Amino acid sequence: MKTESEQSNRYMVPGLIRGLKILQAFSSEKPFLGVSDIARELDVSRSTAFRLSLTLENMGFLKRVKHSKKYCLGLKVLDLGFKLLAGMDIVDIARPHMEELSENTKVCSHLAVRDGISVVYIARILGKHHTVSSVGVGTRFPAYATSTGRILLANLSIAELATLYEGIELKKITKNTPLTIGDLINQIEQDKSDGYTLSWETYEKNLASLAVPIRDNTREIVASLNVSCPTTTYSRSELLEQVLPELMQKAASISTALGYRH
Repeated sequence: MKTESEQSNRYMVPGLIRGLKILQAFSSEKPFLGVSDIARELDVSRSTAFRLSLTLENMGFLKRVKHSKKYCLGLKVLDLGFKLLAGMDIVDIARPHMEELSENTKVCSHLAVRDGISVVYIARILGKHHTVSSVGVGTRFPAYATSTGRILLANLSIAELATLYEGIELKKITKNTPLTIGDLINQIEQDKSDGYTLSWETYEKNLASLAVPIRDNTREIVASLNVSCPTTTYSRSELLEQVLPELMQKAASISTALGYRH
């Protein structure tokens, strides 16, 4: 008597399997493949690989590289993912990564977006030191005074920043808060260079925060992922050496899920 797996295999379409295996053969290490490469990957004849590749090219899943006999993935492949992601909220995409981030670092993680000169928190995961985070979903803070806000402002040009804060007073919240648009721009330019924002008692005394950008398929910064904790939990150097790599890895995973490509 045939097993359930064997019975299921009777209905599988070999040509479809081969076509999907061709798409899976492409990677960051192997972005371009020729017919001979594909034949070797699938262990099929060159003529079979040619017919399969031509079919995928005609459907838009493969694209011929100019002045070459090789292929790369076509936009139709990305479109499949974008259609799925379009129906998902960024919070749904980010939440499992945030949960793992908080579990690994033992501190709170937050997801936020910018609304004008404010930063709005749209997700929060409590860590082991959960008592330090009173930031709930919907909480608003001034963007200029927070690590999360500054990383979101880094998406703007200097001219756009100047226009955004024209006529707006930057109030002193702590001794480390920027008080002029010039100070803010200098900090943001440094943040851009670093690729992250470290806030050490910038908004709240005895509170440290580390934020990195999240980008989508347009390569624009669409959200910020951050962790926060008491300044007694990690030193500055520990935050950068132990927490930052984990934070950046999770942000990269979320960005990739949103369609971002380097």
